[in-house]
Amino acid sequence: MLERHSLFDRLPTKTRRALEAAATTRTLRVGETLVAEGDPSTTLFVVTSGRLEVVKAGRGPSAAHRLDEIGPGEPVGEIGFFDRRPRSATVRALEESTVLALPYEAVEDVPLLAYGLGERLAERLRASSEDELDAAHRRMTMGMLVVKVIMLLCGYALLLAALPGLDLAATSTSYLSLPLIAAFGLGAWRFIRSTHSPLSMFGLGFRNAIGSLVEAIVLTPPLLAALVALKWIAMRVHAPWRDLPLFERTDWLEHLRQPQILKLLAIYFVSSAVQELIVRSALQASLEEFLVGPNKRRETLVVCALMFAVNHLHISFVFAACAFLPGLFWGWLFMRRRHLVGPALSHFVVGAFVFFVLGVSLP
Repeated sequence: MLERHSLFDRLPTKTRRALEAAATTRTLRVGETLVAEGDPSTTLFVVTSGRLEVVKAGRGPSAAHRLDEIGPGEPVGEIGFFDRRPRSATVRALEESTVLALPYEAVEDVPLLAYGLGERLAERLRASSEDELDAAHRRMTMGMLVVKVIMLLCGYALLLAALPGLDLAATSTSYLSLPLIAAFGLGAWRFIRSTHSPLSMFGLGFRNAIGSLVEAIVLTPPLLAALVALKWIAMRVHAPWRDLPLFERTDWLEHLRQPQILKLLAIYFVSSAVQELIVRSALQASLEEFLVGPNKRRETLVVCALMFAVNHLHISFVFAACAFLPGLFWGWLFMRRRHLVGPALSHFVVGAFVFFVLGVSLP
């Protein structure tokens, strides 16, 4: 039984037979605990089939954190063999698994096995040092993100506070939007490059680009239909809106021939791409990568949709509130494929449809 595992293959046959006589077999169901943090250390386990996870309780009310996974042939409890202190972490089954249990007293009688355990422990420590370096880099990147977001939000809040004192009645909001988006976009790009992480992590590059594009083409038309339906319902239930046309422009093909409109669409295309770069690539991709916990994807979606909505407060509160739901939709698109092209294209199409066809001039 033991000769199938590299931990025991250097042992003489007689020694292996003696260890097999001292060993017992245990089968674990999914989620069943093999050892619990704080238990006495008395037994060495060797995984013969299945996979186990190593978890450690978080501080305060936070959930347990997964430290490692253990597969067939790997030992469990080798640290306790050397220091005999209580178990430092909990080990439980990720799938139905089988383990061999060897009392430490039996292992002590086989110096060659103890030496092999020391080798395995050294290998894990070496791998752990690389993992710790990666974790330190992730913490640094997350700290940079938090600092950048706080700086941008503070600057944006100061701008909003200054708006009432500025005479902008005859000024298009684009003169505010474009410089603001450009500044935010530059900050987002500098953050992405400063992480030294692959661009694919931020939804940039060629990986998943085609799938993201196809999903945007397929799923955006239902969103447009929903927006039309919402406007139709609003016109029926709110008396001041009943005389409004469902579509403010029906001559949009002729409208597109005007150079000024083409210029505005080109500007809006760039603006949409930069907004998605800020919210999806810089913020959402980072939060998906660095947050932990079972609800991290849901929390990421909501936070990014709120940030997207806040980015439109300089237009109006109502417009910013209405931007929340499309923000959720584009965050969901990004989450499915982790690529920027789909959300950016959908953002442009929806915005162009709302501004130039459906219309937003409600009383």
